[in-house]
Amino acid sequence: MNKTVWVIIVVIVVLLGGWWFISNSGSGEPAAQTGPIEVGFIGPLTGDAASLGTASQAGVQAAVEEINAAGGVNGRQLHLTYEDGQCNAQQATNAASKLVNQDHVVAILGGLCSTETAAFGPMAMQAMIPTISYGSSAPNLSQMGAFFFRDYPSDAGQGAFGADYMYNTLGARKVAVLYHISEYGTGIKNVFEEKFKALGGTIVSEEGAEQTATDYRTQLTKIKAAKPDYIYSPMYPAGATAMFKQAKEMGITTKFLGGDALSDTKLQSDVKSLGLNIMFTQLKSDLPETFNAKITSKTGGTQVTVYAATAYDAVYVLASALKTATGGQDLANAIRATSYDGVSGHIQFDANGDVAASGYAVYKFDNGASTLVQ
Repeated sequence: MNKTVWVIIVVIVVLLGGWWFISNSGSGEPAAQTGPIEVGFIGPLTGDAASLGTASQAGVQAAVEEINAAGGVNGRQLHLTYEDGQCNAQQATNAASKLVNQDHVVAILGGLCSTETAAFGPMAMQAMIPTISYGSSAPNLSQMGAFFFRDYPSDAGQGAFGADYMYNTLGARKVAVLYHISEYGTGIKNVFEEKFKALGGTIVSEEGAEQTATDYRTQLTKIKAAKPDYIYSPMYPAGATAMFKQAKEMGITTKFLGGDALSDTKLQSDVKSLGLNIMFTQLKSDLPETFNAKITSKTGGTQVTVYAATAYDAVYVLASALKTATGGQDLANAIRATSYDGVSGHIQFDANGDVAASGYAVYKFDNGASTLVQ
């Protein structure tokens, strides 16, 4: 080997060694491990269920402010990018695409609506972006993937609770079902009907409509003719608002029981003058007054939904996991190993990323707000 070749080899070795020294000197950690931790939020900030989405955003903001004020996560601040999913599949997919491909988030908090999460979830799973939903409850989301978690329980529990309450407490034997054809509406409807029939009840009418529907008169006409004891209505807020107004116009006086989406405060305000008897089921919670004050100071409202609490807790679960993992599979593993007592209850994930329900409660519409029944 001649002298020139040796000189070239020496130069290459020196250059590589210098590069290694520069890359591994300084703070002792890669540049990617400094600066803010990018996290995304998806929820309905406008459109259907917006009052629930903005309350959830307030919960996230409160948690982020507290964590950052205390020094962040391993000295790094959490930086949240908030995207409006509008309780809509396409909007949520667009939001997730931006968060993953432009904002390069390490995790996503969301969505609220099962419609949102079912739409963008596969993209997040493929990109190995851990996703913690604070409100999506459709049972089929349990099979989303290894990077999906939710600190709000599956409707496998809520649907069964609603059926048991309808049969054993309300004494209903003939029930009509009016639901939104969506991950949420169809999922909880299926569980409710299976349980109600197993108890000995009869479904005298089953009517579905798209989530975007505004006219329910055809469905309501069939239901009225079936003469049910109660109407079970797992629907999203915008459609439920239109449906309740049309039920009033058609002289329907049958009582309603719906799912947790009816906790939407705008819906309750919009139908308060109708005089209908409307109840809904929701995850049982006894939120501390100090927490309620944090949220109402941001929303300006008077009632705090459980979604604000589960969104708040989701941030703390993520922050805890980020102490030992920075992203991808390691972060998913750290989230799965988390055991946390939050304002919404105890959070510990099973193999599907689900949490156990702490129990459900029944509320009724009461002059533009809701009050506890049981």
